Amino acid sequence: MQRKTSSKKESAVKNLEVLFKKYPIFVIADLKGLKANQLQVLKKKFKSGLEIHVTKNRLAKRAIENLAKKYVKADEITKYLSGPNAFIFSNKNPFSLYLMFEKNKVESAASPGDIAPNDIMVSAGNTGLQPGPILSKFGFAKVPTKIQDGSIWIAKDTIAAKKGDTISADVADLLGKLGLKPIMVGFKLRMAYDSGVIPGDVLCINLDEYKANMKVAVQYAVNLSVNVVYPTKETAPLLIAKAYAQAKGLAVKSGMPIPEVIGEVLSLAEQQGKVLAETISKKHPELKL
Repeated sequence: MQRKTSSKKESAVKNLEVLFKKYPIFVIADLKGLKANQLQVLKKKFKSGLEIHVTKNRLAKRAIENLAKKYVKADEITKYLSGPNAFIFSNKNPFSLYLMFEKNKVESAASPGDIAPNDIMVSAGNTGLQPGPILSKFGFAKVPTKIQDGSIWIAKDTIAAKKGDTISADVADLLGKLGLKPIMVGFKLRMAYDSGVIPGDVLCINLDEYKANMKVAVQYAVNLSVNVVYPTKETAPLLIAKAYAQAKGLAVKSGMPIPEVIGEVLSLAEQQGKVLAETISKKHPELKL
């Protein structure tokens, strides 16, 4: 029996080694709070292009340490091996993996201590629940009710928990009885490996914020390039347009009679003439200009 168990462990380690050799990138995902059925749903979502393996930490540690040539600083990886984990192997960029996992979470019932990700609304109508002790939980959540046809009815749409609130045991129980699954769960990345270790908190990028920062950076770069007259592929048209406008303005002010500005030169001369005539007329009205 012991030999059989040992053989299975050796086989598991060898299989992991094959995956570590096959894929240049892997992530360690924290499975804490993720139920078996939810894990299966996630595996189905990501079955294309990824290999997801749940294994014991000590077996993963052995596989990594056996590949000393590839993972010279194995301890930088193995320090993340605590609690339940999944190893996800891929050729995708780790940041792309993080964003993909964030966009593909599964619904879960609320548990006491969970943080409400958004305002959790309970809709007005028949709950199908019979009056009893459950009414106190509606009261605790400040959800107005009425008894009708032997059932508890919610009197109006009500927010049972606001975004950022810690969900209490009573509210979690109430939401569960109402069949609501307001918590989104998925893979929480502890770290990623891509020619080196990338901690999980580094992977947690806010894509909208990142895009906004990139736009601001581009604007600053363009402004700098234009202001110091440094021509690039992107700013050359702006520099040429600016130079043309400045040259044209100089030609108009200096009264240069060239085809491009002759109309503006004559218009400016006319305006200046009118102003001069008006000034002279005030001082010498007898001239009748």
